[in-house]
Amino acid sequence: MQSAVSSRRATSITWRRTFPESAPGTDGVAICEGRVIGRVRYHQLGPRDPVWLWSVTDPELAGLPGWANTDGEMPSRRQAMDRLIERWHELRASSRA
Repeated sequence: MQSAVSSRRATSITWRRTFPESAPGTDGVAICEGRVIGRVRYHQLGPRDPVWLWSVTDPELAGLPGWANTDGEMPSRRQAMDRLIERWHELRASSRA
């Protein structure tokens, strides 16, 4: 049985822009094994500080236990990307249990 750390390293995730009209670095999707697993995007709500929104969108995990907690906000793009991947791994692990 592989440990969670080694299975994470074995999974290759790439990032691509979601929409060509989006400014570079403001919107993207995470792709694993040829399918979109999540999205991050820059968002500014009026005078409030800008935030980065993340969401897990993997259709293979949709509706499984824990699916209610699949999105959130982070102060930076890197943090949003990291949280999306972390949550995706958590959902995958719980679906295999």
